[in-house]
Amino acid sequence: MSVVDTAWLRMDAADNLMIVNGIMEFESGLPREQLLALLQGRLLEKGPRFACKPVKDGAGYAWVPVGSLDWDYHLTRAALPPGGDPDRALADFVNQVSPLPLDPAHPLWRFYLIDDFKGGSAVLVRVHHCYADGIALISLLDAIADESVLHSSPAARIAIPGVEKTGEGPLALISYLVRWCLFRGAFALAWLFEALRVSLMPADRNGAYKQALSSRKQVAWAASRPVEEVKRVGKALNATVNDVLVACAAGALRRHLESMGQPVDGVSVRVTIPVNLRPLSEALQLGNKFGLVYLALPVDVADPVERVRLVRRNMQSLKGGAQAVMSYGVLGILGYFPTAIQRIALNFFSSKASAVMTNVPGPADSLRILGTQVRRSMFWVPQSGGIGVGLSILSYHQKVEFGIVADSALISDPHEIVRYFDEEFHKLQTIAGSV
Repeated sequence: MSVVDTAWLRMDAADNLMIVNGIMEFESGLPREQLLALLQGRLLEKGPRFACKPVKDGAGYAWVPVGSLDWDYHLTRAALPPGGDPDRALADFVNQVSPLPLDPAHPLWRFYLIDDFKGGSAVLVRVHHCYADGIALISLLDAIADESVLHSSPAARIAIPGVEKTGEGPLALISYLVRWCLFRGAFALAWLFEALRVSLMPADRNGAYKQALSSRKQVAWAASRPVEEVKRVGKALNATVNDVLVACAAGALRRHLESMGQPVDGVSVRVTIPVNLRPLSEALQLGNKFGLVYLALPVDVADPVERVRLVRRNMQSLKGGAQAVMSYGVLGILGYFPTAIQRIALNFFSSKASAVMTNVPGPADSLRILGTQVRRSMFWVPQSGGIGVGLSILSYHQKVEFGIVADSALISDPHEIVRYFDEEFHKLQTIAGSV
């Protein structure tokens, strides 16, 4: 097991489990026998790690294949109470299951098949973060689908102006090596600068979202929104789709703080944002290869258009920096240290943010599994250390999904945040329509 995946494995705490929880809705019912055959065949073929469990091996951990998987455990049937709002019932089910740790006697993943959901089926997927990050899980989902709809990107590399090899012979080689060493030195300085800047960053002391956690999690998600709608708003405001959605999240948190009588003037809520560090073509290797950057959400700004502008400015200031690579390296270093030291460092860095916010690009086309269309997909990002709020954005089938998971000690009803998010987007839509 890599040191980074080891760090994620050891990041579990009683009030914050490192488990990615996701939901897929299917247009029609999924027979359990066929889904079981798919998992036994294509899932384990494309992701052989899912036939393994992490086992302590000397100073570290290793992926050890299990003799045979207990499929009654890994594919469990579940039922929602009849009547009422099916989305609320599904959210309640996720709330009940998400605080439960995965059994270390088995590989650390589990599927729940929910029949009779909106005329079809739903599947709750729970995977420990040490197995894969969001990009890898999306790629694995695509790999087990009836037909792939993802397009592999070219291999990622760092663009190094002036460091390409421009000739042959000893002089060209010497010139290349000198320029490479100069680049490495500059990169090392940038890495150290980001490490120092993050270390000296003050703790995020927003009182509402920095309290003792309860381990009770609640989830909610917004109605699907066409990507084209968000693009139109972004074009009118000279912003990206991501700028618009993040600004709406900032506005939702502002409204939530106001509803609790909390101050908002001069307040920003800092979030950590995962940044992918590998091309899509390598995602099926699984594991975790992303860094984290810190972004200040301008919740103190009442004007929604000004919030978009500030989010755009703050996002631009992070681009091209070494913060994501630095944080990935730090996590790898912590994987070598004892768990107690890793936890101290984790608490130190998590004190500098109040939420995790992730944006995962899913397939632009719809997926079909066992001949059935995946109508909708949503996931909830786990939080680490003392962070108790996770905000998730997922694009799938030309739609945008927004979800939240929050510790009950911080947010009693996350559906309020979702409602505020929708209202903030409608504000921007109205403004964009008059531009």
